Formats: sequence, C-alpha cells, structure tokens
Amino acid sequence: MNIAEAKERVVEAGRKLVESKLIARTWGNVSCRISESRFVITPRGRDYLSLTPDDIVEVEISDCSYSGDIKPSSEKGIHAAVYRQHPDVHFVIHTHQENASVVSAVGVDSMKVEGGLPLLGGEVICAPYALPTTKKLAQSVALTLTRSKGNAVILTNHGALCFGENDDQAFTVASELENACDRFVTGHYLRVSGHTDYDPDQMRRYAISRLTGSAEMVPGSMQQGCFSEAERTGNGFRMHMSGGGIVNVKFDQLDASLPEEARMYHNIFKKHRKINYIVHANTPNIAAVSHVGITLRPYLDDFAQLVGTSVKTVEKHSAPINAALKGASAVFIRKSGALCCGGSKGDAAAVAMVMEKNCKAFIGALLFGDKSKPIHRLECALMRFIYLKDYSKAIKKPSLTR
Repeated sequence: MNIAEAKERVVEAGRKLVESKLIARTWGNVSCRISESRFVITPRGRDYLSLTPDDIVEVEISDCSYSGDIKPSSEKGIHAAVYRQHPDVHFVIHTHQENASVVSAVGVDSMKVEGGLPLLGGEVICAPYALPTTKKLAQSVALTLTRSKGNAVILTNHGALCFGENDDQAFTVASELENACDRFVTGHYLRVSGHTDYDPDQMRRYAISRLTGSAEMVPGSMQQGCFSEAERTGNGFRMHMSGGGIVNVKFDQLDASLPEEARMYHNIFKKHRKINYIVHANTPNIAAVSHVGITLRPYLDDFAQLVGTSVKTVEKHSAPINAALKGASAVFIRKSGALCCGGSKGDAAAVAMVMEKNCKAFIGALLFGDKSKPIHRLECALMRFIYLKDYSKAIKKPSLTR
C-alpha cells in the first residue's frame, strides 16, 4: 500500500473509532503498515474528527524512530511489536473498549473463546501489566504475541490490541473481542452464582454481595443516564435537569428554595475555579457502586489518569464533596451516583464515561474474586501526575489521540 492511501485509511479508521465508541476520548490509536520496515500512525494530542492525512506520522518498525515536527502516538511501540511479529498484518488498532477493559481487570491470564470467532484463535492472551507508553509495555506485548494464535491481545488493566490484514478485519476483530469478553464475564457469573438466567442488575447485586455480604443496599433496577448537568456561566451557573428543565443560578443570589443539587453545584463552582462543567451520572454501574460506600481505586489506567488515584463516597454535604474533589475529578454521592467534573462539557463527559467503565471493571473483579487487584498506588500516582502536568495541557478538543 502506498503511503498516501495508508494515511487516508488511518484517518478514516480514527473517525470510525470515535463513531463506534471503541475508544474513550483520548485513549486509542490506529496504524497501517506501508512496507516491510515502516508504518504510519495517528499523532499524539490531535482530535480524531479533524485529522487530515498530513497529520499522520511515518514510523520505523525496527526502532520506532520518526522525522518531522508532529509526534506519533506514544503507544507506537506496541504497534511496532505487532508488525515485527506478524509480517502479514497491515492494520493495528489499540482500543480501550468496555468489555475488553473489564476482562483486562479481572486477573486472568487468558480468556477462552467459544462460538465460532476464528479471528480470535480460540483464546485471547492477557499481556502482563506495564505502565502505558513505556518500553516495558511494548516488551510485554511482544512476548504475549509469541504465545497468541489469534488477532487480539488484552492489555492487563489497560485495554485491547486488535490487528488484521486490513482495516476491515482489524475492526471485525475488535467487535468480536467485545462480544467474546461479554460472554466470558456473563458465563463466569452464571457458573459461580448458580443462576441459570442472566440479568445485569442481578449480576451487579450478586457481585456486590460478595464484598458486603448483602445486596440489600443495591437497588433492583438501575436508573439510566444522569440526573442533571451544570455549566458555569459568567456570574453563576446553568443547571440542565434530566426532565428537560433549565435552572439559572447566580452565585450571589442562591435561593433557599432551589433543589438540593443546585446548592451542591453552587458550592463546587465557588470552591473549584477550574471546574466549569459537572455531570451527575447515575448509569447502572456507577449507581451500584455508589450504594456500597467505598473509596474506589483504579482498575484501569485511564481511570487513574483522567479521574484520579481514588474516588471517595460521601454524603450530600458540601464540605466532604469539596474535599473529595481536591484530588480527583469525581466523587460518589451516597446512593445517588457520582458527580463527574471537568474544565469543559467534553472533559466532564469523559470522566463520566471512564467512571462507568471502571465501576464495571470493579464489579467484574468482585465476580472473579482474589485474582483481581487494583493498579498499584505508586503507579496510579505517577500516571495521574504525568497526565495533569503534561498530557492534559494538550487537550483542546473533546476527542484526542494518545
């Protein structure tokens, strides 16, 4: 494939990644082989939806070197590992897709695949954990590829790497992997619980009962979506209610008759000047975890980076909420979901998305028991530090590449 065509394919695939929701905002990258020695890959810190072929970077397979002012994805090493191991592979996508991310966090070394998915080779191997963007991660992937017979590997506590002869096949692998991971977790739940029918609410209650000894605190039916959203305005904020209503509040005219949520938002905006948007998320897994009353730690590295090294559960009082938000971008409100905050609507929405995924991974970890553990505290602290000091400064638009 010539370089111009390869760059066009990568641009199109980047847009497809966003549309398919196989990535969560800033996490994911795409590459295409152009020769035995080179590939092209998405750049670091660029909006997928505005990418042009001129933004795509040419990289050497042997040592990941490149030329020019545009930096390639910082995960170029894991793409190069695939191309070195598989000369017949011409397209690679790295995703943080939801079900594969859950399996990456449950502590298994591999996942058996059944049900006629030949591209997965009957088993998907999990590469041992290593910090993202590091040589150690590339080495972990390279070693795992020598054991794998299929077109995908799972990156522990991270996501998935899917590849194929062309872009269509790589995306087919990613789709089949999501289905296989869903069946894997569901099948495990049915075996350990003794239930014969799958119900997602019932599975969440069962998983949490393994932690608390009781599922009574978890509601039988989880409310979808979010309760409300709020955005900072010039002299106050605007609250969007889930029913469609809008409430405008001025900082110096807080009315005691306003809803309790308005008072919560008022205190957050006054205390945290960098927060401009808040999403009160009550998606199924966030809602379930908010009923447990725990401090949730990262089971996925994008959670450590974007949300924080831990997220606390507090009551609906301003002081503990504000304290919890000093070190994190979200806080659980006891039995009421979570407040997800950011400098923009896109930031807050990304926090909510990653919160839901990490909560789902936590629930999956409970199902699998002692095998699964959160990422080490020091590694989480390092990822969070790098994200806040370096990568987050490059975020200008709602959907960027890493």
